[in-house]
Amino acid sequence: MELSNLADFLAASGARYQIFDMGRRVRPLPQADFERCAKGECPYPYPLQRQAWLGILFWQQQPYVWFVRLGLDEQGLLNQGDAAQFMAQVLTAMQQGKDTLPDNPYTFVPNEEKRAAFHSQSRLYLGEPASIYYEDAAAFANGQRADWQAIGLQGLADLVARDKNTTWFAAFITQAPLPVLEALAIQLENYVIEPALADALWQRFNDSPLLIGRALGGSHLRDDAADRLLEKADIQALMVVAGRLWESLETPSRLDCFLEKAAQLEGGRHFPPLFADLVMLPSLRPELLAKLRDPERSDALTKAIGRLF
Repeated sequence: MELSNLADFLAASGARYQIFDMGRRVRPLPQADFERCAKGECPYPYPLQRQAWLGILFWQQQPYVWFVRLGLDEQGLLNQGDAAQFMAQVLTAMQQGKDTLPDNPYTFVPNEEKRAAFHSQSRLYLGEPASIYYEDAAAFANGQRADWQAIGLQGLADLVARDKNTTWFAAFITQAPLPVLEALAIQLENYVIEPALADALWQRFNDSPLLIGRALGGSHLRDDAADRLLEKADIQALMVVAGRLWESLETPSRLDCFLEKAAQLEGGRHFPPLFADLVMLPSLRPELLAKLRDPERSDALTKAIGRLF
């Protein structure tokens, strides 16, 4: 089998597949977008820490999953050397009749929250029922049981995946116990949020600003959440804006505010990693590179940029 690029390789395997981004949010990548990225025709759209974090769901008679991270070059394109080495390991495993890969630098284990989100989304994609934990979560959300401590994370992830757009779910958000609200918020960050649910989350913003802010990334209140977090301007708030609300930074004035806050915070020591992460995003890269040549930037920003070199 020719090791050309990852998309062609997966297609040639004879299995059907779907790629999920596992980095900034857990979400399926359109097939055409993934194929263009795999062939080096465009930058990876959602880089995190200069890598593409992929969940590869593929199936013939039964589904299998590989979680793969591939490096990106300076332009945000997939590192074809990394891809080729990973494909060689996949081919070896296939030839040996294995459906799991040996330890290697390209596979990873997502954290518990992302694994739960992936399993919820992949079950929906394949037309499979929710996990066995869903019924308990749905019963609690509908007031049919009171012991939320016994509800598993996978059940809450399934609840979000299947019921987030219902009227009763938005009402539930307004009065959910804080630990449940926070677990739901982490799951909600992976989805486009309808206005009624976003408004319900906004009512609880002060209860958990960082997590609710993350949950609003796919909503009409995304920019409002980013502005509230920029007012806080501590490192955790800036990381949420950079990692989950980055589309808000496509507004030049908000990007300027973010950069100034990062440059001033703790002497600018957090500026280099934040800048390095954001500059890999295709939508922000031109504006950020322009900042390197801007003669009118502030002294604090000039000093912070100096830390990059």
